[in-house]
Amino acid sequence: MVERARHLRLGEPEPHLLDLNAAVMEIRQACEELGMEAHRSPFFFVVGAGISFPPVPLASNIIDDCRSIAERYLRRGSPDSEQTLDAYSHWFSRAYPGARQRQHYLRKLIERKPLSLASLRLAHLLSSRKLTNLVVTTNFDDFIARALRLFGEEPSVCDHPRTVGRIDRERADIQIVHVHGSYLFYDCANLRGEVTDRARADEETSVTMVGLLDNLLWTRSPLVIGYSGWEGDVIMSALKRRLRGGNPLAQSLYWFCYRREDLGRLPSWLRDSADVRFVVPTEPPPETLSQGAVTVRAGSEEGIGASDGRHRGTVLAAFAVFDELNRAFDIGAPALFENPIEYFADSLQAALPDLEEPGGDPYGFKRLVERLHQAAQSFGRVAGATSALTADLDRLRALMRESQYGQALTLLAKLVPSRLMKLGPDERREVLQAANLAGSALLAKPQNGKFDEALAHVLVYDPRLEKTLGPLPAGMVWAIGSRSGQVGYEMLAGAKPHGAFTVQLIETLRDPAADADGDGRISLLEATMAAGRRVLREGHPQTPVVAGDAATVALFASRKQKRKISGGPPGTLHALLVGVGHYRLPGAKLSGPANDIEGFRDLLRTRERRLFRQVEIHTLLDRQATRAGFDRALARLADVANPQDLALLYFSGHGSRRDLSKKADGAQELVIVLYDFDNKGRGEISHAGLVKAFEAVKAEQKVIILDF
Repeated sequence: MVERARHLRLGEPEPHLLDLNAAVMEIRQACEELGMEAHRSPFFFVVGAGISFPPVPLASNIIDDCRSIAERYLRRGSPDSEQTLDAYSHWFSRAYPGARQRQHYLRKLIERKPLSLASLRLAHLLSSRKLTNLVVTTNFDDFIARALRLFGEEPSVCDHPRTVGRIDRERADIQIVHVHGSYLFYDCANLRGEVTDRARADEETSVTMVGLLDNLLWTRSPLVIGYSGWEGDVIMSALKRRLRGGNPLAQSLYWFCYRREDLGRLPSWLRDSADVRFVVPTEPPPETLSQGAVTVRAGSEEGIGASDGRHRGTVLAAFAVFDELNRAFDIGAPALFENPIEYFADSLQAALPDLEEPGGDPYGFKRLVERLHQAAQSFGRVAGATSALTADLDRLRALMRESQYGQALTLLAKLVPSRLMKLGPDERREVLQAANLAGSALLAKPQNGKFDEALAHVLVYDPRLEKTLGPLPAGMVWAIGSRSGQVGYEMLAGAKPHGAFTVQLIETLRDPAADADGDGRISLLEATMAAGRRVLREGHPQTPVVAGDAATVALFASRKQKRKISGGPPGTLHALLVGVGHYRLPGAKLSGPANDIEGFRDLLRTRERRLFRQVEIHTLLDRQATRAGFDRALARLADVANPQDLALLYFSGHGSRRDLSKKADGAQELVIVLYDFDNKGRGEISHAGLVKAFEAVKAEQKVIILDF
């Protein structure tokens, strides 16, 4: 289960590989030197399913869904090849034999779905007209057009070979080409034959998708984002002809890879072309990870024995590409947000008929526009007279629109967690989502510790975790060593392996300085944030998170107590400590859990500054930690804990975050993996199971700490 970070060394011997910053600077330079007018740009976008995810599922999710539907109707068989296009075509046609059925299925996947962040970032960039005005997409959805309309732009759309005449490279308006059609019509190209038909030339006319792409590729080069490259479709066929045509591209083609290993799945004629620059995620160099980071402790849907380590490495998401482009081209905030009423009034006025015509203005539009302009003035005055907190929220929104995550993080550190309680539910959710986006974006980039303290603060809450857990029972608090999308690491401390989160949490609870607000206690919230800072300083790319009111729960004071702190918990701390390093399943060994249990037990036995008169500790280690043994220990906890007590469950070992839905709606299940785990449902317990088990525990305060 040992996994070390791998570092992609850019430059020799692979000069066609770039990191994101370098690629964006090359693109900006080309636009500055060859033409900053969008319709004169040397580039156009080619975008695929990656920019519509997660609201719209990826091909792999659709394949799984269609396979289950086909099997329900007793239609089986195997695809002709292992290519994704063939698997997609095979199972889509098996599940839905008719074209109208397939269109109906796509409508259900796409219609009324929220726009993806990548679609919004792309529309913002297009509306600025600083890079390009042309997008070619394999997607059936209308996310780009919908997003553009939010920014006040009405694009020209070509969604069928017979409508390619709508696209004129010399026009300045924004233009979108759906090479496979739209979900709105049942003649969209889904199956292998339909997709390859779009890639064939028509002997009778040059006004085809093939002709359009061939012409485009002579004057512009693609920026390929969120597209995996289905060989045989119209885009890959056009690229193959152009790259093999003997004449170099006027400008390099930039292909943005979601993962480093995606490059190996592309055809050799593309990988080996001197005209193509591949933009890949930058892995942190080995020296940026602590030398003590020896093991990844995490699971996957397939189980801990299925994929060694479960660490997938860094990724380059589509929205991150557009973020970097938006910053580099300095596109600023959309005009809509300066004064939305004024913006609407100007848009309405631009659409008015000539009022001098004989028909005049029978609807009274002119008066309506005048009233809107008056309202816009009032809006500006009201917007100017705001509280400091409201002003901070407005500033945060402006920074997030412009993808200025570093500045946003500084502002977020003022809001999270100290001022969250002053916000309403909607504003709190907005702030935490901004923290999640800004923090995750910065955490994915090497920062040399620049943002460690702020990151540990703003990432202490995880919106996806809160969605997973749902409303928690009163008095229940969770702390988890890593957030959604991360894995937990083991590290060496005192020459012994430990969970990185656990060893730093123990040190934090021993440190009186962790009492950030000076109230005499080290709350679980303060301890988790301080532990997060320590983990990041050690070079481990994980940020601990809490759920529930962690600010109200404390195990230790920050100074020796001559008398009981007012309102302090007078009861007993009942702790169930569970550690699994040796599993029945081969290949799942961890070295740290036994040391974690020993360290946590020693901590809780420390009388100095402990807020509880007594501590009762029960441990389950390795073979003792079967599902049956775990259930018995929880039942015992329910029997002995009284309302004035605190019940604590600590777990160190493998765990998993499983996606529950194939519809890409973000639903997850947390699972802790026990000794008798067998990859078939035995030896595990989900977060819902833990919550249910704790219902029988009478203690008013219930704390669950997981390090996986």
